[in-house]
Amino acid sequence: MVPPDIDNTLPWLPAIEVRGEGIFLALDEDSVREWEVRPEVTERVQPLEPRRERSFLSEFLPPLTPRFVMIHTLAHLLIRQLIYESGSSSSAIRERLYVAGSDSPQPMAGLMVYTGEGDSEGTLGGLVRSGDPDWFLPAIITALRSAEWCSLDPVCQESTAQGVDSLSLAACHACALVAETSCMHSNSALDRSLLIDPHVGYFSSVLTA
Repeated sequence: MVPPDIDNTLPWLPAIEVRGEGIFLALDEDSVREWEVRPEVTERVQPLEPRRERSFLSEFLPPLTPRFVMIHTLAHLLIRQLIYESGSSSSAIRERLYVAGSDSPQPMAGLMVYTGEGDSEGTLGGLVRSGDPDWFLPAIITALRSAEWCSLDPVCQESTAQGVDSLSLAACHACALVAETSCMHSNSALDRSLLIDPHVGYFSSVLTA
């Protein structure tokens, strides 16, 4: 039993041992900066920020920029794909986003998908093996290909308001959402079009190559 530290005098904090593994992915800063200022990209994401400001999630969500929404959606697609690639359960793989705008002193455009469990499931080695370039690059392509089609299309693809407080665009349970325990941002701020759409998708040239 741990007594309540009401007066904040205990010199230690309770802790648990966590075992895990993960894959870190950083996108090229120059290409992200060039992509995120395109007029068609900024126009697509523009409605989301006023919705965030009105939402009860505003204190938990960062500003919804094209960079953030794109990287967040990519993390979700990778989680959904790596469930099959690594053998981890659907709630075991989680996300960590490293995003800061080009106007920041330290611009960032990265993500990490990882497992962190109190038992041996976090160290099965599935993510480590999946992070090998020979495995990981095909997994990324497969994840992006799967996002090109949703069982709820064309409704999902053409949607301009989905999810909690309409904070997502083309993203639903059938194509982009993950377990609540896997997402840092309540399954909000998602849009697969920012990845694969021929006009605004960051990876559209990869898919057509």
